[in-house]
This record gives sequence, structure tokens and C-alpha cells, in this order.
Amino acid sequence: MLRSVNGKRVVANSVRILHTADWHLGKRLYRHELLSDHELFLDWLIDTVEQRQIDVLLVAGDVFDTTNPNDGSMQLYYQFLTRMMPLNCQVIITGGNHDSSSKLNAPRDLLRHLNIHVVGCTNGDCLQEVIRLHHNSTDLIIGAVPFLRDGDLRRSISGQAYDERIDAIRMGIRNHYGKLADHCNELYKDVPVLAMGHLYVHGASVSESEREIHSVGGQAAFTSEHFPAGFDYVALGHIHVPQRIGSGDSIRYSGSPIPLSFGERDNQHQVLEVLIEDGALTSIAPILIPRFRNLRQVTGTLDDVREKLMTLEPTGSLPMLVEILVEEERESLATRIHFEQLPRDFTDAPFRIAKTRLTFRNKLQGLDSLYAIDTQLQDLSYLDVFDRRLDASDVDESLRDTLINTYKELYQLVEH
Repeated sequence: MLRSVNGKRVVANSVRILHTADWHLGKRLYRHELLSDHELFLDWLIDTVEQRQIDVLLVAGDVFDTTNPNDGSMQLYYQFLTRMMPLNCQVIITGGNHDSSSKLNAPRDLLRHLNIHVVGCTNGDCLQEVIRLHHNSTDLIIGAVPFLRDGDLRRSISGQAYDERIDAIRMGIRNHYGKLADHCNELYKDVPVLAMGHLYVHGASVSESEREIHSVGGQAAFTSEHFPAGFDYVALGHIHVPQRIGSGDSIRYSGSPIPLSFGERDNQHQVLEVLIEDGALTSIAPILIPRFRNLRQVTGTLDDVREKLMTLEPTGSLPMLVEILVEEERESLATRIHFEQLPRDFTDAPFRIAKTRLTFRNKLQGLDSLYAIDTQLQDLSYLDVFDRRLDASDVDESLRDTLINTYKELYQLVEH
């Protein structure tokens, strides 16, 4: 028996799955709200689910940008779930490191009756993450693994060395997925199994804004080979660059649906359509997401930047956001004044200036290194801040690596 999708006839006993992640609802890019961007994306996603007759939607973590999302982003989330209800599509949502597991989990018993399954955090029992679906005469198992926090993976032992703690985290992740695969294969033989995850897998390409993820996640060195062979597909979140991981084709990051930083301005944002036919994975295909708002970085001297801004053409359905990076040879009061005036000169332009930065190659005092006059705390990562604190304290180089590694671990404990 066949059914039709976009004019094409496909096997009736098939399941069409859409994989997305890292929405970051409530995200602000400097002072600019991205709520309109997310509204347009979710409108597009609803249309895509309907047009392509998607049976299962996987959202692999970081639904929200903060653990305390604002009213606008919460309203957008629940409006989306309400609009999904009549589409005959099961929705599975897992928590990410940016999400509040308690906020995600709060309505899950109600949502379950509406074909929406939420796993905000793990309680240590892998069976609680196993979701059995039945669609179009096909059984399907989803291992809905949320972000695994440090406390979920190991018990802190006094006096334990940093390397030992990292090894414990890596083994904790391996054991969690290993137990999940064993449960699925034991209880549901000959049924396709898809796993979800929100983690950094060693070797993944990251954007500039995700440097901390690479730095911290790389310590654990969890690789694609650590995923059990029993998974037909692994739907990952956490990294915003869409990509396949490892030598195979079935471990994928969908990436973020919209650019969340200027470092992501050139990403090809997408969702992934996964097709199961006759109990087997038959295809994985990206579906490109329209670019609703473009981000542009304009660089050069003050005169260069002004000239480029004068000829900048608006693109996209939302106003373009522009990052201005001005570099001059020498510091001068006149340059500072003209630089500060620049955003005011383009108030009525068909774009929005999101950030400005002025650097000098040589200060009046004669420093040779680049000097930024407007570095703000929001421009720095947590590692940048700590590096500067170490520099200011004149810390011995022999202690620096140890202090940085300890700080990374403390950051993970507090943040996650």
C-alpha cells in the first residue's frame, strides 16, 4: 500500500521523522530580541510537518535559551505545541543544558495524552527514556536521552584528580547509552531504535560562539564509536553547526534553525528528515530552512565601514543585523568621536547595528598589539574572563593549566 507525500508515492508502512534541536527560544543577540525569527521558523516548521506528512518530530535539547525563559518565549512554545496537535505527529522533546528540566517536565503528564513526550532530565533509569511509537503499521523505539549533567554521571570523590573525574564523566555517558541500547534490544527485538542526545561528540565542528563547548566537551573525548551499534540513527543537539559525525551517516547534528551569533551567519540551517521503511533506515535528507534574517559583519577602517554601510542592501523578511568592526592604525580623539557617531548616522537605515567595536594597532603609548576600546563583559566568554583574571594576578605558568581545568569543572557544576 502506498501514500503520497509532495506528489511522490511512498511505502505505507513507513515512518517519516524530522530532527531538529537548539531552538534557544528567548535568545537575544546583544540587545536585539530574536522572537520574530523564532516565530517565522516555527510557522515554517508547522508547514513542513504538514506538507511532508511527518509522523515524528524530535527536538534534541535547548528548546529555550535560559533556565528562566520569558513569557514571550513560553507562549511561543505552547502555541507551537497546540498547533502540532491536529497534525497527527508525535513530538518528542528532550532537555538541553540551557533548559530548566523542571519547567519542561511540569506539564509532561498532560502533554503525553496529546502525543507530546517530554524528557527534561534523567532519573538514572534508562527505561524512563524509552518511548515506543506505532505509526503506519510500523513500530519504532526512541531513546530520548536529555543532556546528562555531571551529577547524573558520577559521584564526586574527595581528592579525585581532574583527569580521573573527566574519565568518570566519559564512562558515565558510555554506560548510559550502553544500558539504553541493551534495554531496547532486549525488550524490542527487530524494531528500529533511534537515540537522542545533547552533548559534544569529539571531532564535531563548532562555531566561534561555541568555543567553550569544544574546550570543555573535548576534555571528555566522547567519540562517535562510543555510541552502541544497536542505534539505527542518533539525533544530536548541542552543536549549532549541522554535520554528520564519524565515518558513518547515521549520527547527526541538525544544528540550530536560525543564526544565534555572528559566528553562525554563514551556516546552512536545516532540519533532517529521516525515513524508516519496512523496519529499516532508508534515507536521511536535509531540508534547508529559509533565512528570515541575515547577519552581516562589516570590517575595515572607519571610512571603509561607512562606505560599505551606505551601499548595504537589505535582504530577508526581517531587518538585517550588522556587526561593525573598525580597525585604525593609531588612537585619536577624533576617531573615537566619529566612531561613536556612526550608529546614530544610520538610525533610519534598513538594517540594525547590533554591535560596534573599535581597535587600534598602536596606542599612543606605543603598544604593538591590538587594543579594543569597547570590550564589554558580554563580548567575553567565561574562559576569556578567567584568562584575564589570571593575567592580572601574574599566576605562575606551571599552575595555569591546573587552574583553568578546575575552573572549567566548577563552571560546568554551576551552569549545568
